[in-house]
Amino acid sequence: MRLDVLRRGTPSRDATYDGDDEPTTVHIGAEAEHSGEVVATSTWLVRPWQNDPREAAVQLRGMAVLDGTQNTGVGKALIDAGVAHARHTGARYVWAKARDSALYFYERCGFSVEGDQFIEPASGVPHHLVVRDLLR
Repeated sequence: MRLDVLRRGTPSRDATYDGDDEPTTVHIGAEAEHSGEVVATSTWLVRPWQNDPREAAVQLRGMAVLDGTQNTGVGKALIDAGVAHARHTGARYVWAKARDSALYFYERCGFSVEGDQFIEPASGVPHHLVVRDLLR
């Protein structure tokens, strides 16, 4: 799913991330109710937030929702589950490198956009950092 959704139209054919297999990494997905087909996935890694590295943080990576399932609430459900996981680990922050095309989604989920736009090398797509302070 990562390859289909996140690398479609990009030069990369690799959708694996450093840390995918770390023991503290959690993968959260969603299945279609009737078919059992995986329709969304996300990965949550213990990684410091660059603007406050002394506080515990979790990075969201590889958030992918199938086209036909977008705007149905499944993406927000993954965020809610990941934030609950981050809180359980004692993290103060959840952060991600968000595609610019998804910034509105992240803002609706309580994230703030930080810093300047950058091009993510693996995809060649414009991104911004987003962060959610779990103490607010």
